[in-house]
Amino acid sequence: MRSDPRPVTQRQLRVAEQIRHILAECFQRGNVPKDFLDCPPVSVMEVKVSPDFSYCKAYISVLAIEQSSAADLAKALNKQAGFFRKILGTKIRLRLTPEIRFFADGAQAEADKIDALLASEKVQRDLIPSGTAEADD
Repeated sequence: MRSDPRPVTQRQLRVAEQIRHILAECFQRGNVPKDFLDCPPVSVMEVKVSPDFSYCKAYISVLAIEQSSAADLAKALNKQAGFFRKILGTKIRLRLTPEIRFFADGAQAEADKIDALLASEKVQRDLIPSGTAEADD
């Protein structure tokens, strides 16, 4: 999908949410290729649909493994994207069934970085009000 200056339409948002629910249901019920039956729980965090509904990006988060492993799982899922596209085609009513691309969702990793930064000594030192030290003198 290319970056488009046009805003996202309500229909795009509605279709993206339907696709997210269908993919999440596949992972939840174990309706996945045999290679992925023993993988850790997968959450579909967000789906973005192109304006012409021919492509969609599915951002996944994998519980209990680090970000690099989630990226490896996303690559493996991309190899099996046809399986998920077939399921999507049977459950969603669109003229074209969108091509699915899986990506690892980096939101949790970014949140962990921010939490670590806020907990650091430098930030904690800066949070102490400067007026309290002068008022004690």
